[in-house]
Amino acid sequence: MATEIVASQGLPPNTATTFLDASVAVGVPIWVFLVTFLFFVFVAVFVWWLAKLRKLSAVAGWSESLKNQDTGSVQVWIITRTQKLIIGCMKIEDNILSYFDKTKLGMWHHNTRESVIRVGGNPAVVVSEDFDQTRDIISEIAVTDNCDEFNVGQEKLLKLKEEGKLEGAVIAPIQNFVDYESYGRESLQIANPEGLRIRAFNIFSNIRFLKYFPQGRSHMFFGADVTLESRLLKTRTKPLGFWEKHAFLAGAIIIIVVLNMVAFMVPFK
Repeated sequence: MATEIVASQGLPPNTATTFLDASVAVGVPIWVFLVTFLFFVFVAVFVWWLAKLRKLSAVAGWSESLKNQDTGSVQVWIITRTQKLIIGCMKIEDNILSYFDKTKLGMWHHNTRESVIRVGGNPAVVVSEDFDQTRDIISEIAVTDNCDEFNVGQEKLLKLKEEGKLEGAVIAPIQNFVDYESYGRESLQIANPEGLRIRAFNIFSNIRFLKYFPQGRSHMFFGADVTLESRLLKTRTKPLGFWEKHAFLAGAIIIIVVLNMVAFMVPFK
């Protein structure tokens, strides 16, 4: 005989319900929608940070170079000819920057203490592949802006010179580095006796300064020149051996002996 089972109207022992278990649509509780929403938020944040890291990949070498930096090295920001930024650590000896990898020939001369930047409290220098000296960003901005203003304001400068206010200055457009060296630098000093002025806020452009950039002074050429001179110096300072020291004397003795033998063999008349 079958026994009738009556369904319990209550919950099992030690269980409870909340408003999250309430059904809002087609029997789906609220917590399902909440978990789905939080999952999509997590994915969106992950993708957002992934995009951020991709944009900051150019400066990823900043932290890596700090790990390899010691007293004989310095952090270097390299601007390539394709406008790519590379951050690394280089060896510095007697103000000459060079790679730790001996197969890389490029070198730079650190010519001024002012051409140093600080990022995160760490000092570093900026270089580029088309110049053999470290780049001074502030000076380049000042030279570029004032040269451009000098070229635009030729008529005004000519009037000032006619009034005797710019005596000694050459009023002519500064087209390249040769013009800047020959008369541009002195003319700018005369026109700006208190120093060159720049805007308080300015964005550095490696392209703008190329107009007034010295040509034919790449880091590869400079590295090859320094390497060649160092090899010649090592050759000159190498200790001489016995035959190297006495080769001239031995040759002179041999020549004298040969001449005496020839003289004895020649008959006298």
